[in-house]
Amino acid sequence: MASLFDYIDWRGDLLFSEVPLNEVDSLILSQISYIDFQDIVCPEHDGELLSLREATRLYLRRHRGEAPYLGKIVPPEIVSLTAKASKSRRFSDLRLCGYVNRISDEDQTQFSAVTFQLGTGGSYVAYRGTDDSLVGWKENFNMSFMHPVPAQLSAADYLERTATALSGALWVGGHSKGGNLAVYAAVKCSPSVKERIVAVYNNDGPGFDREFIEGADYASIRPKIATIVPHSSVVGMLLEHEEIYEVVKSNAAGLLQHNAFSWEVLGGKFVHLDTVSGESRLIDSTLKGWLDEMTPEAREEFVEALFETLSDTNVKTLTDLSAEKVKLVKAWGTLDAKSRSVILKCISLFLKQGTKGFRKPTK
Repeated sequence: MASLFDYIDWRGDLLFSEVPLNEVDSLILSQISYIDFQDIVCPEHDGELLSLREATRLYLRRHRGEAPYLGKIVPPEIVSLTAKASKSRRFSDLRLCGYVNRISDEDQTQFSAVTFQLGTGGSYVAYRGTDDSLVGWKENFNMSFMHPVPAQLSAADYLERTATALSGALWVGGHSKGGNLAVYAAVKCSPSVKERIVAVYNNDGPGFDREFIEGADYASIRPKIATIVPHSSVVGMLLEHEEIYEVVKSNAAGLLQHNAFSWEVLGGKFVHLDTVSGESRLIDSTLKGWLDEMTPEAREEFVEALFETLSDTNVKTLTDLSAEKVKLVKAWGTLDAKSRSVILKCISLFLKQGTKGFRKPTK
């Protein structure tokens, strides 16, 4: 079945002015946002514009022909996809601006975004998902008890600044955490910006708490939200989604379906299915049941204890952590009794919820 690469071969000769942006284009631009355009793309929206062709050329030259490493969990195919897109008529002349990449241990923030001017008088605002940094993963965990997290506030501010600097229609999207940020920004932006938004694409990104999705701000943008998840989605089923989500077919198994390069494409759309798998529903009910059993304070205690263990290894990324497993074991041994008790209790509760799920028939 066709992939994102095949889509560029098939649709790559048509400009956005000839065929409007669709769900596959959105995912491609969301993947390109994982590229480190630091000191290549201007951080301001009204500064020098750079085409995707030129930005990609400079990025690859920076690495002197070596394959850039994006981290333990970021698919390396993103570099190849970006290179292929940059040579196509459809994507090559897109103008990039407003590149931001901020990681802060102090604020527990990982936020990155870039804007693509489509050449139609409109722009696509792409939010990056979680990268290789441990602080980014801690911020993800913080979503279970903190509302909003710093990256969500940054996303809302970024969209407002983009709308102020650029005229025309707006498309907003992202993959994984980036999809969550896209929805949050669209919900919290001013009414005048909401009117300019054509669509919001949440590609397998987590949802929100019940209070957030029952608010008037959410209702005002809900018809424009397209939540897309693979049929064995885990990440995209986390927390709550009020909008109807679209299910797409993936050629991978389980959690690996979060990798967007496994999503199957047919023409200008994904291959859509009727519903998520029983496996996805089981994991979803297990995770939701686990969180429901824990107060926000208990969730915070668990996250702090877990990342205290990780921080004691003095590593900053998942890549470093995977290479320092001995340090992780030693850090666990030096953790105080209360923190170890909190972690073990939460793991035990999760396993208990999983056992309950297996006992229930899947409808």
